[in-house]
Amino acid sequence: MPNRRRCFEFHVAIAYLYSILQKYTHVPNYSAEAFSMKYIRQRSLALHSSASKNVIGDHLIPTSTDDENSNAVLKWDVYVSMSKQCQTLGSVATLAAFKGLAPSDLVTVHAVESITMPPTSSMALSNSKSTSRGGQSSSIGPRVRCIQTDTNLAIDVGSCDSVEKVFRVLSVHMGLETYIDPSACECLKWNYKGNSHLDQISNSSSENEKHVNAAIRAYNKALATGYRPQEGVLLVMRATAYLQRAFEHRKKLKEVVNSLLRKVPDPVSIQGFYELALQNPWAAPIMFEKMKEDTEAQDAIFMRLKFQSGLYEYALLHAAQDSLRSTQLLPQYAKTWLRSGDSLAELRKLRESTYYYEKALELDPTLEESLRPTIERLKKSQEFLDRARANGWSEDTLRVSLDVAG
Repeated sequence: MPNRRRCFEFHVAIAYLYSILQKYTHVPNYSAEAFSMKYIRQRSLALHSSASKNVIGDHLIPTSTDDENSNAVLKWDVYVSMSKQCQTLGSVATLAAFKGLAPSDLVTVHAVESITMPPTSSMALSNSKSTSRGGQSSSIGPRVRCIQTDTNLAIDVGSCDSVEKVFRVLSVHMGLETYIDPSACECLKWNYKGNSHLDQISNSSSENEKHVNAAIRAYNKALATGYRPQEGVLLVMRATAYLQRAFEHRKKLKEVVNSLLRKVPDPVSIQGFYELALQNPWAAPIMFEKMKEDTEAQDAIFMRLKFQSGLYEYALLHAAQDSLRSTQLLPQYAKTWLRSGDSLAELRKLRESTYYYEKALELDPTLEESLRPTIERLKKSQEFLDRARANGWSEDTLRVSLDVAG
């Protein structure tokens, strides 16, 4: 006990000297050593008052015990590491979560190239469970540093890899709980889950349909929270998921068409069939009965084709509804107009899709290279449709043939 008392007095003495130094130099110091000094002072007060400690991810984050500022609302700068390693571990989503949850008048969020985590003696301690071989910390990211602009108090967090952890940092350790809407946390959580499922979709994956359905369910739950500031973004993302669902239906549609083509004989074969029946009248009834059975099988496949085409268009209508609504909520966001153009183009609303694509180009000129060929192709397709209608093609036939052609 005497040793502990002397250790405590030594820490208090160091903290006092550091406060004198800060008072007369007026130079903010953001080095790891400064974080360590701040932490020594805080830990000394914590030993005296038996303050509790909290763990976030793999790091121990002490909470402030200064009573004189307990009721003051301080402003913060939050730095999120965007190093290659941290981006692999999800720092882009972490950055977006801080921007989405933090009150903009109290917290300024920055993306930085890298953050060097302080040693275990400084403000962010590694939990004993987070060590790997050689005693090195396995808590490698995403890394975040939060600094109070008035007091230079710093909090370092490793493994800040979820919306829940971001919310805990803001509410518990930065003292901003009353400024954060709990529904925002729930909304962002489901939003990022939906995004993670979309990220796993690929051209060759057999799990695409499962991921698409999971993404749509996640976006539905995010929208159900009623958090209005994210509604436009969520609608764009759900429209993207519905478009992916439509593409999956189109793949199945083409498979049905191929099976139908295998059942339908070509004109030359039909002509030979009739000539054979004329030359062999005794076999004609059998041959025509077989033709009737083939025709019934073809009708069944054609009904499947129309059903699959209906599923394809139903998904497209959902995508169009969400994307068009998002242009009203986020009129300056090019992606809303781009996604609307995609949905309308798939629905063969070619003139309308051209308008939305051109609006997207107006907002984001960098899309010129990718969108201009698409716009020209749509104009040629519109000319084809106009000629086909003039020649008496039915709308159903045009729609199904274009859906199959892609």
